[in-house]
Amino acid sequence: MLPRVADVAEEASIHAAKLARRLKQERMSLATAESCTGGLLTSILTDISGASNWFKRGWITYSDKSKEEELGVDEELFDKEEGSAGAVSKEVAEAMATGAAERAGSDMAISITGIAGPTGETEGKAIGLVWVGVQLQDKLEARSAEFGHGDRYRNKEAFANFALRTALHIWDDHFSEEEPEAESGEEEDPQNEDEVNDTQQLDSALKTVSGGNILDNVVDWDGEPETKEEEPSTTIPGADVDWDE
Repeated sequence: MLPRVADVAEEASIHAAKLARRLKQERMSLATAESCTGGLLTSILTDISGASNWFKRGWITYSDKSKEEELGVDEELFDKEEGSAGAVSKEVAEAMATGAAERAGSDMAISITGIAGPTGETEGKAIGLVWVGVQLQDKLEARSAEFGHGDRYRNKEAFANFALRTALHIWDDHFSEEEPEAESGEEEDPQNEDEVNDTQQLDSALKTVSGGNILDNVVDWDGEPETKEEEPSTTIPGADVDWDE
């Protein structure tokens, strides 16, 4: 059973709210650069009241030429010759994010490039493939996923949601690297109330009507299909033996 559009939209809104809170707390700004999602990511982010305090600018660079002219993406990446990265690639996602951050003067930028369908599939790049780039201060990273189970609209929703998830993961990775390790004997600060509420809301949003995770069919962060390990048995050998026999 596919997740309802409303479920994905709710999850995306929660992710956007979490990112907005972090940007406000750190007094940082954000820009976006979208291709296949056509401004959907920007719309989700600016649905948040007070977005003008942290959202600076967004680009919809749908064509290859617009990516070159507006974001400074190297035209060689779009070369039709064998060996070029192509529009839907790690290299283009990273270049889009870097270009958006530089042109907007923002601390963070998120880019999206993918194949929403129903056409556009090429050799080695199926419908539902998306690359998301994130420039966060001096950190640049791109991650991909494949959503082959939806129509064009569902894929666009999934792409935007994945972009927000990716941004949060990279944010956590980046700032956890900067935090000094607590010395032995020192207790870590407990989570503040906002973080606890965020976690509770996110856990709730990740549940579908059937009780599963909305993104169970999505590849993991390293690009390999997720596999669920079987839980070890808790049965004690011999517990069912009748010792009086």
